[in-house]
Amino acid sequence: MRSPKVPPRRRYNLKARADKQAETHRALARAASELHHTVGPSRTTISAIAERAGVQRLTVYRHFPDEEAIFTACTAYSFEADPPPRPDTWIGIDDPEERHRTALEQLYGYYRRKRQLLANLYRDAEMPVVAAALERRRSMLRRAEEILSEGWKVGPAELRFFGATLAHTLEFATWLSLAEERDLSDTEAIELAVRLVKASTR
Repeated sequence: MRSPKVPPRRRYNLKARADKQAETHRALARAASELHHTVGPSRTTISAIAERAGVQRLTVYRHFPDEEAIFTACTAYSFEADPPPRPDTWIGIDDPEERHRTALEQLYGYYRRKRQLLANLYRDAEMPVVAAALERRRSMLRRAEEILSEGWKVGPAELRFFGATLAHTLEFATWLSLAEERDLSDTEAIELAVRLVKASTR
């Protein structure tokens, strides 16, 4: 049985409505993302999202029925605008020191751009949706450590210290300490991190 044909006028109205819905959804995701960057997930309210997006609270609830929906949309918007580094892209770099430098350039650059957001996420780690996101970050960093550890000449006695040092250089907290507490540039922080990893192999 054939479906009844939708008149052109009706098709136009349906498309316009769908486009409007998509536009509103994106505006809400952008508003939530901006609030997560400035005040953090735990302090992002429905009222604040609605006010920033220029809509009513009910509109926010229609698009984001719960906290998880808000966080998912916010993350998708943020990743689309500024994707985080992908460890698998470093596999093709044969030299381990060059691979490590490349990884740190991307990671530390991302940390600098996302400094306030990441600080807010770690502050709000008790929230289930944030805890899940941070666990995904930890999985990414474990994958990064696995990729970056290849090719170094490390004796059995140094292997434990090497792994701990390498993992430490990848952490947001490490970059934050070097950049803000020690006032190092990213170039200086990367140089120090590479030296520490090299020293841990001996």
